Amino acid sequence: MENVLRELRRDFTAAISSDQNDVTLDPSITKLREKISDPDFLGPFSIYSRSQLRKMGDFLTHISNAGLKDNPLQVALAVDSILKSFDSLELTVKQSAAADKRIEARRAS
Repeated sequence: MENVLRELRRDFTAAISSDQNDVTLDPSITKLREKISDPDFLGPFSIYSRSQLRKMGDFLTHISNAGLKDNPLQVALAVDSILKSFDSLELTVKQSAAADKRIEARRAS
């Protein structure tokens, strides 16, 4: 699960830091939004993690080429919020994995 999050963070970083942002930003952000809303992708995540991913998807809607031109501050705030969401999501995934291990250990004993 942590590998999935690392890959997602890499995809986000690549989307917002491309040298050709005029060409790649909107399609890259759209692809990320589709990915994190895909039921197959969401399946292994806990309900808390899914909620964080939905919130991340909401922030992604504020990142676009038009947004960079019209309201760059809003785009910057959205990027910052997403980066903070990644940190929270990683913590939630770790806590969920630890809780699952404790439950399995109790079942085994």
